Amino acid sequence: MAIQKEPGQKGFSWSNIAVGAIMNMVTTLGQPLEVIKTQMAANRSQTMVQALGTVWSRGGFVGFYQGLIPWAWIEASTKGAVLLFTASEIETATTSMGVNPAVAGLLGGMGGGVMQAYATMGFTTSMKTAEITRHKQAAAGVKPPSTWALFFDILRREGLAGVNKGVNAVAVRQCTNWGSRIGLARLAESSIRKVRGKGEGEQLGAFDKILSSSIGGALATWNQPIEVIRVEMQNMSKEATTSANRPAKLTIFNTFGYIYKENGLKGLYRGVTPRIGLGIWQTICMVSFADYVKACAVCLSHFVPKQNTRTAPTSNMSAARRSTGPHPLLVAYLAQLSAHPLRTKAITTGTLSFLQEVLGSHFAGLPVRRPARDASAVSHLLASAKIDVRALKMALYGFFISAPLGHYLVGALQKAFAGRTSRGAKIGQIVANNLLVAPIQTAVYLASMAVISGAKSVDDVVRTVKGGFMSIMWVSSPITILFAQKFLAPQLWVPFFNLVGFTLGTYFNTRVKQIRLAAEKKAKKDQDKGKDE
Repeated sequence: MAIQKEPGQKGFSWSNIAVGAIMNMVTTLGQPLEVIKTQMAANRSQTMVQALGTVWSRGGFVGFYQGLIPWAWIEASTKGAVLLFTASEIETATTSMGVNPAVAGLLGGMGGGVMQAYATMGFTTSMKTAEITRHKQAAAGVKPPSTWALFFDILRREGLAGVNKGVNAVAVRQCTNWGSRIGLARLAESSIRKVRGKGEGEQLGAFDKILSSSIGGALATWNQPIEVIRVEMQNMSKEATTSANRPAKLTIFNTFGYIYKENGLKGLYRGVTPRIGLGIWQTICMVSFADYVKACAVCLSHFVPKQNTRTAPTSNMSAARRSTGPHPLLVAYLAQLSAHPLRTKAITTGTLSFLQEVLGSHFAGLPVRRPARDASAVSHLLASAKIDVRALKMALYGFFISAPLGHYLVGALQKAFAGRTSRGAKIGQIVANNLLVAPIQTAVYLASMAVISGAKSVDDVVRTVKGGFMSIMWVSSPITILFAQKFLAPQLWVPFFNLVGFTLGTYFNTRVKQIRLAAEKKAKKDQDKGKDE
């Protein structure tokens, strides 16, 4: 998380909030490392190989993504914005008092880490740990409760303190995490500059920035005991909750004593190896990659032709070719988007929806369903490419439902706030989107997916909408509109939302197919076992 100010920037900026939130979403790709780290910290007698085996037994590949949806995504979509906002304010205040910039950055990182812990991370890390470590009731033949059922059960029994269990340890961890990561990364950058013979004001290359972030992320794991304490305080596994030596009411200090007594000094560093990998990945994303994302986003804000493309699209394209601006194909697409918005959006969304289904089948590793031998060559070709009726249904959904809905809803939202650029107006637009536009789009999407998947009744559709509504709402809506407000012209909003929807949809599609495939394999294995007996 590079807390470096743009030229002329004072206080916090919307770009810091947007980029921080988006890059934190990227860091969730390291969820397997998070799961392994938590498994080892909660079960301190396990080796790395044993921890991997335990996680794999919870559902194969899917087991490594426990706690990702919705808790890791809720956490990532909020904590980055909180971190950058707080850190920028602290850094601005301290540098104005004459504090050294490096020290100001260190203080900003520490303050931002504490704020994000108490504002968003307490209940999300608690629920992630609960998902990963709680006793699996399925082993006893009982269907385990859903993640939301678990959340509301803890909230009902223990209140806010229950769902924020271990938040003090989280705050200490985040304070030391980001203070160390930023400080050590800055120190590494200074050392690299000296080796390269560069001055303080000169920019480092991509490799040097990644190297310095890697050093900062790896060395910042010195605070692993705090992380092990945090995991133990939130541990809901059967072995932990029934341990006779475990304190009834856990605090940071008595949890430290319990772990040290049970496992010694080595126990306080269980899971440090995967955490080193996770720390490197997170620091690279938030220190190195964030700058590149911000630069690319600024470029996007200049992509829309300045003239009226309905009356003079050719002159715009010619101007684009003469300049060093965006690619002519992109200019042509934007010209079509301006001249024929609904048609262009429908074709774009239909195509992306079609690709989402096909890519999901490939990524999930679904077996090819071979047609009859006497089928046409085209049928065999389509089957090899995993293009089926469902993919065509997805294309129709994108063309006839998703695109028109987004066109009119987002268009109405933009008209309602046209010409309003104040901070209050931007916040109001986000609130209106979350309360009016996003719920409709989410409900229609989930209902359509239920119908395409073969829902037999209205109750099946309602269950599908209830099951996925909050996850999609929390993850995509606030971040995407915040990013669009800062970086994109209004003409690009719907295509951008389509691209975000395509990315998330492909991921969801892949996961659903992987889970279904694993269930089918398990059912077949159980059936074969029953026949043998």
